[in-house]
Amino acid sequence: MMDTKQFSRYFKAFSDQSRLTILQLLSGGEMTVGEITAKLGLAQPTVSRHLAILRAADVVHDRREGQQVIYSLNRKAVSICCTGFCDCLKVEPVLRGKSRPKK
Repeated sequence: MMDTKQFSRYFKAFSDQSRLTILQLLSGGEMTVGEITAKLGLAQPTVSRHLAILRAADVVHDRREGQQVIYSLNRKAVSICCTGFCDCLKVEPVLRGKSRPKK
Protein backbone atom coordinates (compact mmCIF):
# COMPACT_ATOMS: atom_id res chain seq x y z
CA MET A 1 0.00 0.00 0.00
CA MET A 2 1.22 3.49 -0.86
CA ASP A 3 2.38 5.72 2.00
CA THR A 4 0.39 8.74 0.80
CA LYS A 5 1.81 11.03 3.50
CA GLN A 6 5.41 10.31 2.44
CA PHE A 7 4.61 10.60 -1.28
CA SER A 8 2.93 13.93 -0.55
CA ARG A 9 6.19 15.14 1.05
CA TYR A 10 8.19 13.85 -1.93
CA PHE A 11 6.03 15.59 -4.48
CA LYS A 12 5.90 18.82 -2.49
CA ALA A 13 9.70 18.73 -2.52
CA PHE A 14 9.76 18.09 -6.28
CA SER A 15 7.08 20.67 -7.12
CA ASP A 16 9.31 23.74 -7.19
CA GLN A 17 11.84 24.62 -9.89
CA SER A 18 14.37 25.98 -7.38
CA ARG A 19 14.19 22.80 -5.30
CA LEU A 20 14.68 20.68 -8.41
CA THR A 21 17.71 22.80 -9.29
CA ILE A 22 19.09 22.28 -5.76
CA LEU A 23 18.65 18.52 -6.16
CA GLN A 24 20.42 18.67 -9.50
CA LEU A 25 23.30 20.62 -7.94
CA LEU A 26 23.56 18.11 -5.08
CA SER A 27 23.63 15.22 -7.53
CA GLY A 28 27.15 16.44 -8.35
CA GLY A 29 28.29 16.26 -4.73
CA GLU A 30 28.02 17.90 -1.33
CA MET A 31 27.48 21.64 -1.03
CA THR A 32 27.04 24.26 1.68
CA VAL A 33 24.13 26.70 1.82
CA GLY A 34 26.51 29.45 0.70
CA GLU A 35 27.59 27.46 -2.36
CA ILE A 36 23.99 26.68 -3.29
CA THR A 37 23.01 30.33 -2.76
CA ALA A 38 25.83 31.50 -5.04
CA LYS A 39 24.84 29.05 -7.80
CA LEU A 40 21.13 29.89 -7.66
CA GLY A 41 21.44 33.64 -7.10
CA LEU A 42 18.76 33.47 -4.40
CA ALA A 43 18.81 34.92 -0.91
CA GLN A 44 20.17 32.65 1.83
CA PRO A 45 16.85 32.52 3.77
CA THR A 46 15.05 31.44 0.58
CA VAL A 47 17.57 28.64 -0.04
CA SER A 48 17.32 27.58 3.61
CA ARG A 49 13.51 27.35 3.31
CA HIS A 50 13.85 25.17 0.20
CA LEU A 51 16.40 22.96 1.96
CA ALA A 52 14.03 22.57 4.93
CA ILE A 53 11.32 21.23 2.61
CA LEU A 54 13.83 18.88 0.95
CA ARG A 55 14.97 17.65 4.39
CA ALA A 56 11.35 17.10 5.50
CA ALA A 57 10.89 14.85 2.47
CA ASP A 58 14.17 13.10 3.34
CA VAL A 59 15.60 13.67 -0.14
CA VAL A 60 18.62 15.54 1.21
CA HIS A 61 20.93 14.81 4.14
CA ASP A 62 22.67 17.45 6.17
CA ARG A 63 25.64 17.32 8.49
CA ARG A 64 27.42 19.96 10.49
CA GLU A 65 31.09 20.63 9.98
CA GLY A 66 32.11 23.42 12.36
CA GLN A 67 30.02 26.47 11.47
CA GLN A 68 29.01 25.04 8.07
CA VAL A 69 26.11 22.74 7.25
CA ILE A 70 26.92 20.42 4.36
CA TYR A 71 24.06 19.08 2.22
CA SER A 72 24.00 15.97 0.06
CA LEU A 73 21.45 14.16 -2.08
CA ASN A 74 19.77 11.16 -0.46
CA ARG A 75 19.92 8.97 -3.57
CA LYS A 76 18.26 6.04 -1.84
CA ALA A 77 15.18 8.11 -0.91
CA VAL A 78 14.88 9.51 -4.45
CA SER A 79 15.13 5.99 -5.88
CA ILE A 80 12.54 4.67 -3.42
CA CYS A 81 10.23 7.55 -4.32
CA CYS A 82 10.46 7.02 -8.06
CA THR A 83 10.28 3.23 -8.14
CA GLY A 84 7.82 2.99 -5.24
CA PHE A 85 5.38 5.41 -6.82
CA CYS A 86 5.51 3.58 -10.15
CA ASP A 87 5.14 0.20 -8.42
CA CYS A 88 2.07 1.24 -6.44
CA LEU A 89 0.40 2.46 -9.63
CA LYS A 90 1.56 -0.62 -11.53
CA VAL A 91 3.43 1.54 -14.06
CA GLU A 92 6.74 0.34 -15.48
CA PRO A 93 9.33 3.12 -15.00
CA VAL A 94 11.54 3.97 -17.95
CA LEU A 95 15.17 4.55 -17.04
CA ARG A 96 17.31 6.28 -19.66
CA GLY A 97 15.09 5.07 -22.47
CA LYS A 98 14.86 1.46 -21.20
CA SER A 99 12.39 -0.35 -19.03
CA ARG A 100 13.49 -1.46 -15.60
CA PRO A 101 14.61 -5.11 -15.57
CA LYS A 102 11.90 -7.49 -14.38
CA LYS A 103 12.46 -9.13 -10.99
